[in-house]
Formats: sequence, structure tokens, C-alpha cells
Amino acid sequence: MDFIIANREGRKTEKYDFVFGPIADDKVGLQLRRYKDELIDKEELLEKLKFIKGITYQYFFGTQDAIKYLKIL
Repeated sequence: MDFIIANREGRKTEKYDFVFGPIADDKVGLQLRRYKDELIDKEELLEKLKFIKGITYQYFFGTQDAIKYLKIL
């Protein structure tokens, strides 16, 4: 089974076997929207993201090839 990853706006992106990255909570989403709307520049975005506490990470295994590498601990 193939999976398609879509961004927050629902636009499909490329197919990936594995994706790892921070889960964007409302605080992160706000800063990303401000950057997208050109209210802040890249440097300010990165500076603000540095001080957001409690960022957790998510893992996505999108293909059987990726899943075969999982091991029960």
C-alpha cells in the first residue's frame, strides 16, 4: 500500500518511505503562518522556534520497505 504525504494545506507532496520531524503545535503553527504571510523573516522564524519548549517528534513509516526495518524492543 502506498501513502501520499500532504502538507497542512492538503496539497500532495512526493511519496516517502520514512518521515521524521517535529509535531507542530499551535505555537509552531502560528510562527509558520506568520512566516508564510511574510510578517516575519526566516531569521526571526528560526529564533522564535528555538525557544518553544516541549516540541515532540513524530515518525511515519509509509511503505512496506520502511516498515520491515521496525523491531520490537
